[in-house]
Amino acid sequence: MLGRIPADEKGDGPTSRFVRGIGVSPAATRIRLPARDWIARRTLSVRFLLASGLLILITAAIAGHLIAGILVRNATNSRAASTALLVQRMIQPIAQELEVSTQLSSTAVAELDRLFAAPEVRQRFPYLEVWLPDGTVAYSLSKELVGKRFNAPEGMKRALAGEVAAQQADLKADEHTQRNFTTSYLEIYSPIHDKDTGAVFAVAEIHEDAAVVGDHLLQLQFQSWGIVAATYGLVMIGLFGIVHRASMTIERQRKLLNRRAEEAERSRDEVQELRKRDREASVRFANMNENFARGIGADLHDGPGQLLSYALLQLEPVRVAKNRAERDNALQTVSSTLSEALAEIRTIARSMLLPDIERLDLDQIVARVIRNHEARTGSKVMFEPTRAKPELPVAIKTCIYRFLQEGLNNAHRHAGAHGQKVECALVDRKLVLAVCDDGLKPGEQPATTRTTGGMGIHGLRQRVESLGGALTFANRTPKGTRLEMTIDMEH
Repeated sequence: MLGRIPADEKGDGPTSRFVRGIGVSPAATRIRLPARDWIARRTLSVRFLLASGLLILITAAIAGHLIAGILVRNATNSRAASTALLVQRMIQPIAQELEVSTQLSSTAVAELDRLFAAPEVRQRFPYLEVWLPDGTVAYSLSKELVGKRFNAPEGMKRALAGEVAAQQADLKADEHTQRNFTTSYLEIYSPIHDKDTGAVFAVAEIHEDAAVVGDHLLQLQFQSWGIVAATYGLVMIGLFGIVHRASMTIERQRKLLNRRAEEAERSRDEVQELRKRDREASVRFANMNENFARGIGADLHDGPGQLLSYALLQLEPVRVAKNRAERDNALQTVSSTLSEALAEIRTIARSMLLPDIERLDLDQIVARVIRNHEARTGSKVMFEPTRAKPELPVAIKTCIYRFLQEGLNNAHRHAGAHGQKVECALVDRKLVLAVCDDGLKPGEQPATTRTTGGMGIHGLRQRVESLGGALTFANRTPKGTRLEMTIDMEH
């Protein structure tokens, strides 16, 4: 009986209630899902192999059965015809007596006994009967049947119509039960014709050992099944080859599409990340410019501004000077102060302006920065030219100039200008530029002189990353530092 399930049971739908009611586990309703999922995950060629293999197997079984049946039937008929022809040649001349008589003479019987007494003939044809049209046995190797009348077998009726018939022996027939037949023979019925008119006046029945015939027919069946299996196998292999190639093409395209989809997904993420970094860089760059402007303002205020203020204060002594000597002395102070202020203004302006580097190649830009640094600081910088002349955008040239300028200033200020070295290399269309130093000597203190117009490591990093590059700062072994910039020249 169907069980009752509470309608308000949580998560209990109609299907679940019905399944539980009839006592079937819900897992049983999903028993086909794993197989279905497994098939769905297979490639097109595997699914084709499974589906077409099943169809071809069924078709081959039907075709093999039909073909084997036709071959067996034809082989049986062919064997019956050849046997009938042999029997007709042996019996027909002797059995002509039956056209005018219902029994054979003793001479005819003796002749037939002699013919079928030969071992090779008796082994193949263990039993022989000659039937009259009314079902009477006119001759038989089983003498107890001679003169008896039986129901005419179906094969005999066909033979009386002029056909050669073959059939399996009916062990329940009277003529067989009287001889206690337990072995099924192949019965071949051959019509016996009148030599003049061709009319059928008797039928010869030959019993042939079914085991011998069966072995031959079984071999024939195996051969036919083998041919059918080979034929359908070749067809299957050919079709599978075609579908497999198409499946491999589809599979390659599917994998390619998946890769492209993944690449598109990664590209989208990268674009979003770049947009985020671009926004952050814009904010940082604005802050950097603001800080840079504040630094320039501080430099102008603390340097030239203070000197100009001092020069203005020195104008009062010039105005109140009592003699020429005091006035000249005051004017000299004003002149030297103004000259110093002008020098600092020029220094600040020079740090803000780049030389004409658009026409310079890589080695020339590096050499220009090194030359200016050496002239300003009096220090020595080592550099081995690359002798390469890559095409560089102006933005990258400017970045190179500022990087070297900042790096050498830091090396001079924080490492006492010891072991200053510039390294430059081109690796896989990437420019690797580094500024190295050996650090301070024991007991030496870093310079406290203010460096005017510098953008700092943070500002330099923003500039490099805005061009798709990377900036690293690391300590060297045993001492010293290395400031390195890597930038793609194809950016």
